[in-house]
Amino acid sequence: MKRWLSAILAVLVVFAALAGTASAATASQTIKVKLNGEWVIFPTPPVLLNGKTYVEFRTLFTKLGYSIDYNASTKLIKAKSPARSIEMKPSGTTALVDGQKVPVNGEMKLLNGRTMVGVRFIATLSDKIVSWDGVKKIVTIVDKGPTAQQKAELFGVLDKLTAAEDAQDLNAYMAQFHSMSPIREMVQSGLEELFSKVQTKTTFSEKSIQSFSSTEAVIYTVEQSVKVNEEGKNGFFADVENEMLYTMHKENGKWVIYDVEMLSNSVLDVDGLWKQELAAPDAAAKAEIEALIQANANAVNAKDINAYKATLVPGSEGFNEDVAQIEELFADTEVTLTMKVDRSAIVELEGDKAALLAQHTIEVTFDGEVMPVTSINLYNLQKVEGKWLLLPGSAELYNDLEE
Repeated sequence: MKRWLSAILAVLVVFAALAGTASAATASQTIKVKLNGEWVIFPTPPVLLNGKTYVEFRTLFTKLGYSIDYNASTKLIKAKSPARSIEMKPSGTTALVDGQKVPVNGEMKLLNGRTMVGVRFIATLSDKIVSWDGVKKIVTIVDKGPTAQQKAELFGVLDKLTAAEDAQDLNAYMAQFHSMSPIREMVQSGLEELFSKVQTKTTFSEKSIQSFSSTEAVIYTVEQSVKVNEEGKNGFFADVENEMLYTMHKENGKWVIYDVEMLSNSVLDVDGLWKQELAAPDAAAKAEIEALIQANANAVNAKDINAYKATLVPGSEGFNEDVAQIEELFADTEVTLTMKVDRSAIVELEGDKAALLAQHTIEVTFDGEVMPVTSINLYNLQKVEGKWLLLPGSAELYNDLEE
């Protein structure tokens, strides 16, 4: 329920225009530096000397991914990243780059008590592309694009994912994820359940590398995941097209997935969702589950929080969050919400667990205007002490808000 509710509430939000957001510090620095599309803010303004732009060293090195060891008495900088090490000081005529001497040609200076370095020199040593806009006085630093081999290595990770999906090999799939990935546990848990119920296949209609460095790459994809008919695998699955961002890091010298972000998703065949209804579910269970989803809608219409709670598995994950969101909606005297169950279908039923596809027409009345919304959601259910109840957090598969 939470996803369709969020969509409705978003329509009702009125954003106030904010004035006076300009900084009180009107004296902006003359020279600006942008790294991969983001402005770099230095504690002291960049300086242009003899055609070279100098910036405060620590900020630049940190933004480029280096850790810093700085000796204040000798002014010796030791900067180290996963890809490169640099040592240099103002009095030196050479810098040590990965242990090799490189002429510095005055690329490090002490100006007004600050240690400054040549931005082009350091960025170029760090495998970046640097450009200068003399009119706008902007230094732009961007990552170099990957080589053909590096592209093949990155896209190869996605190929290994789809191969593991085809084989339903959980270990091979998870081998493509970084051991410290913040989503690793969630992905593994979701895959275990998916592989046990359904066979799927993912194809890519678009793949591109959005950013690249020696330590991190971001891949954009448009991909289609569909259910494949497989004997013994009759679980519900909505065929979808997703826009995704894969953030890749290196581990043990190989690219692996560190994080994944879904930018958008859409069901490929809305009508086809209903074709997955079980042919002959248990009649008593069917009647009880249909009554349950109707009772849930009736509780929303009556703004009866106790009746709403009675339709949920008590103490389940997300219970308090779901109830709090509904209570907030009930407390809003300016909004009236009416739910009607248009149709429902049991798409999974095994033991004390079930999944229900339900279509609602939701009419939101706000400031005298009525906004109708059609929403299709997938509900997971659990039988508790002989009674079917809803697990909080239904998954919205479709709504017509954008049509």
